[in-house]
Parts: sequence; C-alpha cells; structure tokens
Amino acid sequence: MPSQTTHRILMISPDTFGYNNETAGSNAFQNSPEFDTKTLRQKVSEEFKRMVKKLIAAGIDVFVAGIDSEEELPDAVFPNNWFATYEDGSVVLFPMLSANRRMERDASLVEDVAGMAEVKIEKWIDLSKYENENMILEGTGSLVLDRKHNAVFAIESERTNAGMFEKYCDLMNIPPDNRIFFHAEDEKGNPIYHTNVIMGIGDGFAVICGECILPKERKVVLDKLTELGLEIITISYAQTKNFCGNILNVKNNKGKSIIVMSATARWNFDESQIKQLEKYGRILEVNINTIEQVGGGSARCMMAEIFLPEK
Repeated sequence: MPSQTTHRILMISPDTFGYNNETAGSNAFQNSPEFDTKTLRQKVSEEFKRMVKKLIAAGIDVFVAGIDSEEELPDAVFPNNWFATYEDGSVVLFPMLSANRRMERDASLVEDVAGMAEVKIEKWIDLSKYENENMILEGTGSLVLDRKHNAVFAIESERTNAGMFEKYCDLMNIPPDNRIFFHAEDEKGNPIYHTNVIMGIGDGFAVICGECILPKERKVVLDKLTELGLEIITISYAQTKNFCGNILNVKNNKGKSIIVMSATARWNFDESQIKQLEKYGRILEVNINTIEQVGGGSARCMMAEIFLPEK
C-alpha cells in the first residue's frame, strides 16, 4: 500500500517574497504588508530559516532551493502548487492561474532535488499547457490526496477546474468513486480558493471544516472520509481562517510521525482537537506569521513532498 507520508521535503527560499497582486482577487487570506520590501523580506527570511532548522532538527530531510530566475516571484515559497511527486516515479507539473506563478515552474529544479535526495524520476506528466485554455489545477493546493486509498478531494474554484480535475484523475488512475469534487465557501459566501485551506489528510485522520462545504454536498464528503477509515477532526470557520486546515503530516528519517503546522494554527486548535491529533503524531509548530499574513498560505503550502522511489 502506498505511504501517506514522506520524510523528504522541498522548500523554496522566499528571496523575492511579496504581496502578490495577481492572486489577491481569489485569496482572501492575503493582507497588504505593513513593512517596506526590505524589512518584509528580512522578516520572512528569518521565519523561513527557523522553520527549516526546526524541521531538520526533527529528523526530516529538507532540501532547500533558491529562485533561479531574475523575475519577481512573490509566491515561490509555496512550491506545492506547481508540482507533485508519486511513489511510482511520476512527477506532475500543474497549470497555474496567475502569470507570475507560472514562472515558478522549473523541471530542472525537481531533477536537481531528485539527484540530491538520491531518488529517481521515471515519468513526467506535464499538464501546464492546459492553462492556455484556462483549465487550472494548482497541485496539492487544489488537490488533497489520500495516497493510501487512491482518493482525491477538490473544491471547485478559479484555481481548480472540474474538467482538469477529471483529466488528472484519469491520468493517475483514480477510481470514479474516489474522486470527490465539491464546493465550499467562507462566511461571506466567497468560494474557498484552495482545498488545502479547509482540509488536510494525514495517516489515519482528516482535518476538515465541514461548515464551509455546501450543505447538499457536506454529507458526501464526510461519509467518504469515514469510508476511508479516517478519524475526522472538525474545525470551524474561525479556525480555518487561522490556518488549522493547512497542516501536513510527514515522518522523520526514523519513521516517526510528525504533524507540521504554524504557531497560529496550533494556538487556534482547542485542547481536545490537539489530543486527537497527537494520537497520530508529534505536533511541530513553526512561527511563520508574516508569511501567512502577506502570502495567504501556511505551513502545508511551504512544503512540497518528495515521494519518488530511491535509486
């Protein structure tokens, strides 16, 4: 059975981090910075380095790459949106909505990381051409994967196209019954921009904001998670806004389960929820407040998992 977690993570240094005007229209989590660009980048650089140091200290193999581009790429710190890797050796490159995020895609970077990690790439699946037809699917932001059971959850939005979702599922041999495509909104009725904002699936559990899901679809989604044998940890609108859904279950190089989340998320979970989560792994919290507030993404978005097979 495929593994739900990996001990290998790619992270991209936030060298050109900033408020992304191109994505702000669909990401209600972004906020204009209170600092000048130099101060902002110094603060996010410090947050990033502390997070990397903490992950490495926990025994997670972190591969850090810089930005090999002269372009300003304000969201490059969130690499999970443009590629994903799989245990069969596949790498999928995804179609992105905004022009400046499309420039983040770099197949050679994935090749370099594969070399450093001593893992192999067997097949490339390049879906990026579909962005010219406005068929968008932004990686594991759009897609929340239950890798163990070959199931995929996705919320329709500007960044997650229904036709592209089906095309992905066909290519990756996802059974029809395991393709859960649904709709979710925030308290103001705005579509949730990425699925991984309201839900995350770990090894044995799922965190999800049920009240975000449209009532007519809510039962279908929750029943599927139960059918997959996952313990459901329900979060509220308020907790979702504080990135409690944007967490990632990894393992360290000794096979111990770790649940990575931001400090914001950690202190917005209540203690009963923390106890539920701790059944499935040690919680590792990272202070990335500036990255969250300005970038509109949290800990899960900053970590691109490497599931490729060893050489």
